[in-house]
Amino acid sequence: EIANGDWSSDVCSSDLHFTQQLKPNVNAILSVSKFLARYDFLRAKALLAQSLNAIAPELVPQPFINWVDAKHAVLYLNFMATNKSVVPLSIQLNTPQHDSRILVISGPNAGGKSVCLKTVALLQYMFQCGLLVPMKEASQMGIFKKIMIDIGDEQSIADDLSTYSSHLSNMKYFIRNADENTLFLIDEFGTGTEPIIGGAIAESILDNLHQKQSIGIVTTHYSNLKHYAEQTPGIINGAMLYDRGATKPLFQLSIGQAGSSFAVEIARQIGLPEAIIQQATQLVGEEHIDYDKQLQDIARDKRYWENKRKNIRLKEKQLEEKIANYEEKLSGIKVQKKQIMEEAKKQAAELLKQSNATIERTIREIKEAKAEKKKT
Repeated sequence: EIANGDWSSDVCSSDLHFTQQLKPNVNAILSVSKFLARYDFLRAKALLAQSLNAIAPELVPQPFINWVDAKHAVLYLNFMATNKSVVPLSIQLNTPQHDSRILVISGPNAGGKSVCLKTVALLQYMFQCGLLVPMKEASQMGIFKKIMIDIGDEQSIADDLSTYSSHLSNMKYFIRNADENTLFLIDEFGTGTEPIIGGAIAESILDNLHQKQSIGIVTTHYSNLKHYAEQTPGIINGAMLYDRGATKPLFQLSIGQAGSSFAVEIARQIGLPEAIIQQATQLVGEEHIDYDKQLQDIARDKRYWENKRKNIRLKEKQLEEKIANYEEKLSGIKVQKKQIMEEAKKQAAELLKQSNATIERTIREIKEAKAEKKKT
């Protein structure tokens, strides 16, 4: 009313009286307000954890990653609304069992490389902000003092920066500030310039971060980075799997081998003329095509043997269950046999006792009657 221009004495007197009543309780009101804000925050965290089916993984007091079936939180919520499922991510870096600190992920476009990277970035940041994360109970999480991320196109007209220049600016910051407590995540490492020199610079940067003992994940299509990861202790390749038969990505990360870009297969799937594809094959050379095909064959064979191993494990589990069932039945039979034997012994003893009594009674009757030989 005062704001609207009503300066009547009654209004001013009423407001003054209300203010005088509030003044002694200001500290209590502020304290309650802070409590309610904290309560509301904790409740929001709990509701988010419920919607994500999230857990509090084991906290390990060193920088490392040991995740089982981790899921991108935003994708999980979006897919849940459309009854789709997120392909989970299992990853280990710098653990006692796996001393590799850097993972180089390769594979086809739209195959899930960036999603893997963003899953690690999001879940690690969520955890260090005190939020529960969607992954399996067996997971363990460490704490990083620095998390450095280079994802997306950061070109700037105002700062006269191209895509590649902006990436290099980020890399300069990474090199200056990274240490053994740093998690770095770089998407499409080295792209944005001439491939040979871009790949060489990317390899040099990766080697520098490796020497600093930083922990990280990079995604790339460059063959030299795949070779570097294969030859360098502490760095490991990872591949996004692709179903060549169905010509579609599987969005599954397989750690231990480099991935193929499946450029030829994707070009054929899109419908590019075969003459164009054949000419491109000749231009790049059979050696490169053979190398890419070998990567595809390795991925296919690994997937085949992994499926075989899963089937063997399933059959072993079924066999173990049957053996346990038979052993339980055999144990029951042994108990039953023992009970039957004991009952039989009791019955035999009782029968023998009765027989002896009958014999003794008959002998006594013979003696008492002094029976003849024929009667006896």
